[in-house]
Amino acid sequence: MSGRKIRLTVGCLGLCLLSLFTQAQVAIRGRVSLNGEALPSVRVDLRLEADSQMLAYTFSDERGNYRLQHAQTEKLMLQFRALGFEPISLRVVPTQADTLIDVQMQPGGVQRLQEVIVHAKQPYRNGRDTVELSVNSFLQGDERNVEDLLRKIPGINVGTDGSIKIGNKEVEKVMVEGDDFFEKGYRLLTQNMSVQPLEKIQVLQRYSNNKQLKGIENSDKVALNLQLKDDSKNQWMGTVGLQGSAIDLKYYQASANLMNFSKRSKYYLLASANNNGHDAVSSINHLIQSGSANEPGQIGVDVGTPTLIDNTPNLPYFDYRRTNFNNDKLVSLNTILNPTSALKIKWLGFVNTTKKTFYRNTVQEYNLEDIQFSITENYEFTRKIDNYFTKLELQYEPSASAMLNYTGTLGSLNSNELGELVFNNVASLETTKNKGHLTNHNLTYSRKLSEREALISSLRFISQQSPVAYSINQYYYQDLFGTDSVSEVQQQIANNLRYVGATSHYVSRQKEGNFLELALRSTYQQQQLNSQLQLLPTAEAAQQMVVSPPAFANDMTLSLFQTSAIGKYTVKQRRWELTPRLQAGMVHSRLANFEQQKRKNDLQLSPGLSAKWAIHRKGRLETDLFFQQQNATLPELIPNYYSSGVRNFVKGMDNFVNLSSSGGTLLYTYGNMSDRFFARVHIGHQILFDYIGTESELNPNFNLVQQRLLKNKTATYYKGELNYYLKSLHGNMRLDVGFNRDDYETLVTGLGSRQIRSNTYDYGLSFRSSWKSSFNIYTSYRIQSNSYRTDGTINTLTNSQAFLHLFLNLGSDLQFSLKNESYRFGSLPQQKAQTYYFSDFSVFYELKKYKTRFDITAKNILNTRSFRNAMLTDISRYTTEYRLFPRYVSFGVDYNF
Repeated sequence: MSGRKIRLTVGCLGLCLLSLFTQAQVAIRGRVSLNGEALPSVRVDLRLEADSQMLAYTFSDERGNYRLQHAQTEKLMLQFRALGFEPISLRVVPTQADTLIDVQMQPGGVQRLQEVIVHAKQPYRNGRDTVELSVNSFLQGDERNVEDLLRKIPGINVGTDGSIKIGNKEVEKVMVEGDDFFEKGYRLLTQNMSVQPLEKIQVLQRYSNNKQLKGIENSDKVALNLQLKDDSKNQWMGTVGLQGSAIDLKYYQASANLMNFSKRSKYYLLASANNNGHDAVSSINHLIQSGSANEPGQIGVDVGTPTLIDNTPNLPYFDYRRTNFNNDKLVSLNTILNPTSALKIKWLGFVNTTKKTFYRNTVQEYNLEDIQFSITENYEFTRKIDNYFTKLELQYEPSASAMLNYTGTLGSLNSNELGELVFNNVASLETTKNKGHLTNHNLTYSRKLSEREALISSLRFISQQSPVAYSINQYYYQDLFGTDSVSEVQQQIANNLRYVGATSHYVSRQKEGNFLELALRSTYQQQQLNSQLQLLPTAEAAQQMVVSPPAFANDMTLSLFQTSAIGKYTVKQRRWELTPRLQAGMVHSRLANFEQQKRKNDLQLSPGLSAKWAIHRKGRLETDLFFQQQNATLPELIPNYYSSGVRNFVKGMDNFVNLSSSGGTLLYTYGNMSDRFFARVHIGHQILFDYIGTESELNPNFNLVQQRLLKNKTATYYKGELNYYLKSLHGNMRLDVGFNRDDYETLVTGLGSRQIRSNTYDYGLSFRSSWKSSFNIYTSYRIQSNSYRTDGTINTLTNSQAFLHLFLNLGSDLQFSLKNESYRFGSLPQQKAQTYYFSDFSVFYELKKYKTRFDITAKNILNTRSFRNAMLTDISRYTTEYRLFPRYVSFGVDYNF
């Protein structure tokens, strides 16, 4: 055969073989997504259907695309797997060389894989909606409770009141092993539970309180979940602590925690007592007013009787524990039971008795054109509190797609207050007695209609009584009532509330990710307020008659019947989403005071538009535009005056008003809390077309404050938070900046209208080290500046605060802690700037074998006995001096079992 024929034969044979080889190859490609959004890193396996033999595998790329190629032999199986999603298996019979198969993943399946540590342990682990923190990475040895630990984690902000925020969002709840005891009252847990049994802390993003809404609700809520060590589960454990001052046990703190966390039952028992300034409950209102107002199916969350007389001291930018002379006792019993897989029972109960004493000396100056005077108050305030509260929650799931939830609370909230007051050099006794009762019942039915839609309906009933008895045994009001023969002034207030509300929410998440929410809501609310000011005559008065000024008496009933409809629709694309919303409702109002009655019907419209945009891989932009209309509250409508304290008499407008406002916010977020660089910038502006302002009639012995309907108040704010981990310094640097501006109007009798501009600046810089050595520091410096401008006059006050915490760890058994603080309060006319220093020192020694820790603590080493701060308002400036705990040394012991 010639060479030409050989080449021709080989070429034809090659073409035939290539044709056969091409026909024997299968290419399968497609896209993996969730609700229309690409899912990267999904494992795709190609297997034989007969014996599941692996033929090929790949992973989806950033756009969700995948491609597999293999020789076709027989029937095949295509499998898709990813952590946190239900696996998918598809039978594949390719009919062509290039086969297209797109799949939609569903949340579920395995939520966590066994951890394999290859390199050094990292403090953070990121999931799709979860950030997992290793507790040991943040422990330094001086933590007494969970709150102490949370304060050390970058990205978690713990306020002076114990509130916990992730960025600008307060957490919904703090759970233990997935179950929640206290909802928004989580301070009872975080301020008392020991860190010893903790292994991890999970930050749960896009959290849903209602399990039927998981994967459906368009949520931006955040919650925390505390995970325990394996040897701390399914058994009784606890801590007992005792601390007392070294010399005479004048100051002490005792606590006991007993807990057991298992799958079928969870128990948490707490008892504490102290008189060293620690607030045992922090605030009972966080337990009473649980729930989220903007959550589907929620109604009546923020409903309650108003507080008309409030003597609670205000301590801005200062540690309240240094001046909180207290004697607190608390017992709390809490349990969660799962008798069957369909039934969960939660019960909470606590008893709290408290005595608080507060010392305050105030000089307040008024310098407004022709109105110039000053007042002095030397005040010793004692409050005795008796709180009894119980809450029962029943959760029944007749099927996987339905849930019935009942929550009922009963509370008795009582307080007796006694104030020893020297007002303008005249001594008096002021008493305030509150005896409140509360019952709150809520029934919710949730039905998951499909994997993408649900219906939630709720019914709530609230009954609350908050009567107040107020008296002062001195008469300061001769210029007001024109009589001198008065020995005592009394005021009785009846403050009652009845509320019934019902709502139904329909939520639906469509395949492409769009979200629909529709709601109908109907409420009836009746509030009664009766007040009577009485002037009791002296024993020497010629006519023994009690005088009751008619302008200082109220017998009012406010009835509101509201029906509204709410609609939201979210259009979601790959990198952005847009949510228009509208709330429309009718309000029927009725106000009766003595024999007079007023009625009004209002149509209220509150539209809004929010948007989110993922600018790049780490940058997110969120904005919200709104217009809203709302009713005036009961205190703003009170027809006649009532006393709110020794100097102030307040009255409302005695007329219905519909308050309108509009505004917008812009939030830019870069990175996540686990990144080396994490930042947030928040900007907002609001115009109040109608707002409630005040007209004040100022007198050295009293103020008459009448609330007025005013126009066009504007409020602007800027907030920034930047967190950066400095590798060169091995620590986290944080910068906080803030600015607020308010432009509004006030009225002063004799001066007329006053245009006010208020500016507040806030700057803070802090550094927390993470040195791999025995020594670490945490330091911060903060400046607050406040100014008021009116009629060309500007008054400015600047305060600053700094602290330096030093921590020395000499092995796992011995630690030292030194906390230094300084406060500088700016100067005012005739008042020089003052700087105050505080220092606390602690030594901790732990016997790990016996699970016991000893400590010696020296409080207020410099023995600063008082401090005086300065503050501004739009009508006055004042300085207040507070009495502080003296220097003392205490010994403590904590035992874990």
